[in-house]
Amino acid sequence: MSPREEHLESLLGEYDHGVRKGWHPDYQSWRIFHALSFLIGGTTFIAGTVCLFYPGWEWWSAALYTLGSCGFLAVDVQEFFTFSGALLRANIAMSLTGSFLYVVGSVGFFPVVFAWWPVVGVWGFILGSAVIGTSQALKTYRIGAANTSGHFSLRHLFTDPDAATAAGVEAGAGVGAWCFFFGTGLFNRGPLEGPDSVMTAVLWTWVAGSCCFTVGSLFLAYRHFGMRVV
Repeated sequence: MSPREEHLESLLGEYDHGVRKGWHPDYQSWRIFHALSFLIGGTTFIAGTVCLFYPGWEWWSAALYTLGSCGFLAVDVQEFFTFSGALLRANIAMSLTGSFLYVVGSVGFFPVVFAWWPVVGVWGFILGSAVIGTSQALKTYRIGAANTSGHFSLRHLFTDPDAATAAGVEAGAGVGAWCFFFGTGLFNRGPLEGPDSVMTAVLWTWVAGSCCFTVGSLFLAYRHFGMRVV
């Protein structure tokens, strides 16, 4: 195994080097799809949240959230069918489950669905955020433990460029998910109208979460196209 392969496997787990050509971490097409899907997820979440500042734009918000959630789901499905190792794939499967719940939650915020049963949108995001946030915390821990001692080290996360940027990817998504967890919980509690409305706080919490998702995607793009690593 080459030093580069050893590096990738120590940081992100094993992947199938015999996977079909054109769909492999060493191929540009794999990296472009991976980075672009994540970037679409983060940026459409920002746009979808901004739409909610304007009355009557709820349909467009839900559509953008749905597109973004599909972007996150595409990243997780791509990784699930690329990497191997039971623990790693279980970790990826957690993120995949959370992203699927985001798709369900996003559809639940379309006005016709929300009017019918608001539980779909609200709990899709609350449960999805909890699962993604937990999954990303586990990924960040794993990266912090990928050092010579084998134990988690904050110093390793901050001083090793590979670990630092990889943690930026995973922690960015994790913080974003927890922002949506607490923001959607506040949305569910209300009130959403009147002098005591929490809507402004909810929206800015969602904006912060969306920006964190986007920061994570930028770290990923830098790793793929700047550092030339997965």
